[in-house]
Amino acid sequence: MMLKITKVQESRSDVLLKLEGKITAEWAALLDGECRSLLRQEKAVYLDCSHVDFIDAGGVEILNNLPQTQVTLMSAPGFVTELLQIGGRS
Repeated sequence: MMLKITKVQESRSDVLLKLEGKITAEWAALLDGECRSLLRQEKAVYLDCSHVDFIDAGGVEILNNLPQTQVTLMSAPGFVTELLQIGGRS
């Protein structure tokens, strides 16, 4: 499996998802669906990216399109942060 998404913690107001592996376009679509389903429940989403070892352009685009006020990336490796900044996420 390319990307493993684990729900680590969930409360009434927020949820923490741990991401492991590669965020490619194919898997990012799955992640996007998961995040948007949680956002529809009015939860803040925290993504633990400490175990992400690869992200492609499609992954960057999908992460950058998630609402930044409600979706927070945590512990992202430097290369992920850089790619997201180049892609437009501040």
